[in-house]
Amino acid sequence: MLSLIMDTSNQYLMVSLYEDDQCIETIQELGSQRQSENAIPYLASLLEKHQKELLDIDEMIITCGPGSYTGERVAMTIAKTLSVISPVKIKVISSLAAYAGKQKCVSVIDARSQKIFVCAYECGKPLIHEQLLPISDFMEFMKDYEGFDVVGQTQVVNYPMKEVDLAHHLYILAKDEEAIDNVDALVPRYLKDVEAKKICL
Repeated sequence: MLSLIMDTSNQYLMVSLYEDDQCIETIQELGSQRQSENAIPYLASLLEKHQKELLDIDEMIITCGPGSYTGERVAMTIAKTLSVISPVKIKVISSLAAYAGKQKCVSVIDARSQKIFVCAYECGKPLIHEQLLPISDFMEFMKDYEGFDVVGQTQVVNYPMKEVDLAHHLYILAKDEEAIDNVDALVPRYLKDVEAKKICL
């Protein structure tokens, strides 16, 4: 089975091909602000290099946010287009979970305006709802998660940045996910203040 994996939601642009549980090749570019321009050329380059066609793809795994609303839509648009021309299965993973993988950790994404998206994970499962949190509250938040690594956009909370294999994380997490039924209804997930307050009640 040929799997296309893509993340365009945050600080990385990542495009990867897996076949029968083996990574063929991954492009993961840090600091890209041009996901919409580069995602399709990178995908085309990988397919051509490895003599694959779009219609060969059996499964596409993407992130759905939270993160950059514009960035999230890039991979989603490609997934929707691919689903129109082929019977590809589309699987969707949280962007916070993508950083976490199967680790025991707290995953952090910069939400701008001195806020972060945050969630705690263990063995690939969220321990709480995803939240929107002021950066100033993060140290207090971490008191409940002593011994947990901090992953993701860690620089915004003054933790050292760590290398992450997003493609591998997404591929492993997707094994426990069902393909979505209605690809047309797929929309980016973006936590707002009012949603975060509801979660915290």
